[in-house]
Amino acid sequence: MKLTHRTRWGACLATAGLVIAGATSGQPAFAALLSGSTFEGDDGNLVVNTAGNTDWANVAGLNTGIDLPSGSSDNSFGQGTKEDNAAVSIVSGSIPPNKNDLTRFYESSEQGSNGHIFLYLGWERLVNIGNANLDFEINQKATAGFTGTTTGPVTLNRTAGDLLVTYDFGGSGTPTLGLNTWLTAAAGNTVSQCFSANALPCWGNHVSLNGTNSQGAVNTVPVVDPLQTGTPSLGIGLFGEAAIDLTAAGVFPPGVCEAFGSTFVKSRSSSSFTAEIKDFIAPVAVNISNCGSITVKKVTQNAPAGDTTSFAYTTSNLTPSTFSLQNGGSTTYPKLSAGTYGVTEAAQSAPWNFVSLTCDPASAATITGQTASIALGNGQNVTCTYTNHYPNSPTIATTLSASTVTVGGSVHDSATLTGATSTAGGTVAYTVYTNNTCSAGAQSAGTVTVSNGAVPDSNAVTFNTVGTYYWQAVYSGDANNNGATSPCTSEQLVVTKAQPTVATAQDLIPNDNFALSAGFSPTGSITFNLYAPSDVTCAGTPALTQTVSVNGNGTYSTTNSTFHATTAGTWRWASSYSGDGNNQTASSTCGVENFTNNNG
Repeated sequence: MKLTHRTRWGACLATAGLVIAGATSGQPAFAALLSGSTFEGDDGNLVVNTAGNTDWANVAGLNTGIDLPSGSSDNSFGQGTKEDNAAVSIVSGSIPPNKNDLTRFYESSEQGSNGHIFLYLGWERLVNIGNANLDFEINQKATAGFTGTTTGPVTLNRTAGDLLVTYDFGGSGTPTLGLNTWLTAAAGNTVSQCFSANALPCWGNHVSLNGTNSQGAVNTVPVVDPLQTGTPSLGIGLFGEAAIDLTAAGVFPPGVCEAFGSTFVKSRSSSSFTAEIKDFIAPVAVNISNCGSITVKKVTQNAPAGDTTSFAYTTSNLTPSTFSLQNGGSTTYPKLSAGTYGVTEAAQSAPWNFVSLTCDPASAATITGQTASIALGNGQNVTCTYTNHYPNSPTIATTLSASTVTVGGSVHDSATLTGATSTAGGTVAYTVYTNNTCSAGAQSAGTVTVSNGAVPDSNAVTFNTVGTYYWQAVYSGDANNNGATSPCTSEQLVVTKAQPTVATAQDLIPNDNFALSAGFSPTGSITFNLYAPSDVTCAGTPALTQTVSVNGNGTYSTTNSTFHATTAGTWRWASSYSGDGNNQTASSTCGVENFTNNNG
């Protein structure tokens, strides 16, 4: 990265054209969004003002830095440390009352709808002392041992191209934002590019950010911080933020891959760039990058145990240009700039077959056979997966809709293929048998077509005879999968007898009616028994017995024209249905139908 615009500190303090909004209903409102971003970076608050936008309350990829509690345990830069010093000294103790005592900072970055990389920064301080002069240092590499509790000498791990965002707020109005780059002799930089120092390495190539590529604000009314426990209120001037289009600012020029992994914030004792730096909040890991990557994964199906088959690949515009993968392996090409790349898998030798090539996101790749042509965008990560298969030997398992059913009921079967390819086709034939070897009484339950490994249910089969039945499903297999048959005894269906219901009704004395219902095409007979008044439990020998044949559900009656009840008292009927192969027996209750003979 190279930023070429150079100016001195006095010039960069010119207003950057950023708008700080006034209060609307007690809450600042944002003026406009940066093109390609939905982040409200100049409203001076942490919540979303307009539906569909983002702010700190809902921004993706949020990173938070929290300072040590204010007081004697806090730490800061000491002994005259300035921005151009990579070798710094950290001391412990309270922040002077007239200096900014930072409490926390926020960072997030994203790729906008226009392909640009956006950086969002926020800060909070303990007391509003008016002005706020802060710098966010953004490094490619983390500094080992630099934590929130560090004291003593530390050498910051700076790399050519690291960034420094300057944030200067004079107590009112608009904050001024600037951008510096870490320059080194090894990177081909010269002292004339330094912003303030007279020797390399230094911060330089200063760019004054403007309203086109950045925006920022400090709160002019109290605001709440929804990111903290209890959602505390922050007084006026205790929160500031900025949104920067790093691509528009020249940090991410076309065709150049840049990545930053660590960020921290610090305060200057004045608006001068050469002023001592004081309080800081230790670095947090971040991912600010326009670099993309391509990952190629290998998946094989049904490989034999111990298989070590390697699959060969060639690439275009990638280094190395060839590689090979075994099952479960992957190769990643990291830190790629936006551009066009290609990956091709060589044809497989038998018995392997090519199944599929998919890329995620799908919109980034054009797939032709076993070649992926990838149009990689800024910061885009594309993963392409090649799948090949060895002829599969799937199993088929079945599940009945019911394991017990009353005669006359219907049942269907379901089948699941396990171990088949995801695109498995063929057919499954369902059959019902009357023995447990699946060799007798075969009745088809239909043949269905398998699609992408999914097996439709069988037809429903109605069972009109009591007994035990066995289901079996047979998969035909296809070019990539062997056939399979479910075990005969894995599904057993028991068809039980129906339970008829009965109702009786007194007819002309001494006749009775017996209504039979809910039977399954019942046959057999109904026996009518009439008991004398002395037999109140219907347990003795009936005085009259008559049997009639049954042919289906309906009402059956006695036909007695010669029997005479000669004993005075209550005569009781007790009738019963004999049942048959498909129906249970059924009886009426003794005496539920009766008549009284008063003559004797």
